[in-house]
Amino acid sequence: MINSKTITTNINKKNIKDIWIASRPLSLTLALYSTTLGIVIAYNEGYLFKSEFIVIDIWKIFLVTIAGLLIQTATNFINDFFECEYKYREQSDIKYNFLGKQRTKFDILIFLLGIGCFLITMGIGLYIMLISTPKLIIIGLIGVIGGYSYTGEPIVYKKRGLGTPLSFILMGPLMVFGSYLVFSKNFSLNPIIIGLPVSLMIPLLMMSNEIRDYKRDKSLGINTLTVRMGYKFGKILFITLLVLSYSLTTLYVLLNILPIWTLFIYLTIPLAIKSYKNVSVSKKEGVPITNKLHLIFGLITIISLIV
Repeated sequence: MINSKTITTNINKKNIKDIWIASRPLSLTLALYSTTLGIVIAYNEGYLFKSEFIVIDIWKIFLVTIAGLLIQTATNFINDFFECEYKYREQSDIKYNFLGKQRTKFDILIFLLGIGCFLITMGIGLYIMLISTPKLIIIGLIGVIGGYSYTGEPIVYKKRGLGTPLSFILMGPLMVFGSYLVFSKNFSLNPIIIGLPVSLMIPLLMMSNEIRDYKRDKSLGINTLTVRMGYKFGKILFITLLVLSYSLTTLYVLLNILPIWTLFIYLTIPLAIKSYKNVSVSKKEGVPITNKLHLIFGLITIISLIV
């Protein structure tokens, strides 16, 4: 006989699993790579691991990485709440009025978790500023506001066709530079330029989502960049971003901006072709394949910079 305690335990396990799904853990490599790139570039320029500051630098690395992961997790939670994409769980019949909408307890929990992650990130950011530089405040504010506003009302810039370009800026150059600034404490275009080939993989992943969801988004009035500009435009932009990522890497190696080992990214060409083939026909497999491409492409770049 199943007792109430067993039922409660099963519900809790189900909620934990669904919260994990809502956080979209596989997408967190975007934040992980961007923060790591900034840190590695700062290391290569001699800003890390000076004998008297080794422990402090390790602590900063930990804080910067956690802050990056938390702000993306928060964005993912807020995205789930406003787009109501809970395909992975049965929806309760009981709903409550929350922010002018009828939502379940789980919906509300996801929203509060998102806000909680943003608040923790802000706390970590303030602490990093105290031990590093106050120049970080602008980057931090842009990151938090931009993360919430991706699908958060009232701005919802995804529906204005700005999801892909702003995700590129916020998760790419801004996050790479912000991580670099923690250690250098000075403005420089180097982290933005050096991180650009990997950063271009971020809008690539966004486009794989937009192209896959083109018909659904169009029917729901979600005016993503692909919906606004057209399905054909989306595919052209996708292949353009792919070509740019590889071309820039090659150019940087020729200009000695990146080490020659970075050319190992060409081992991912078969995966890039597979990614485009799946995305171009709106197969759902296109998104995880593109994510895998970003994972391997970015890892090769980061390892080559460290070596």
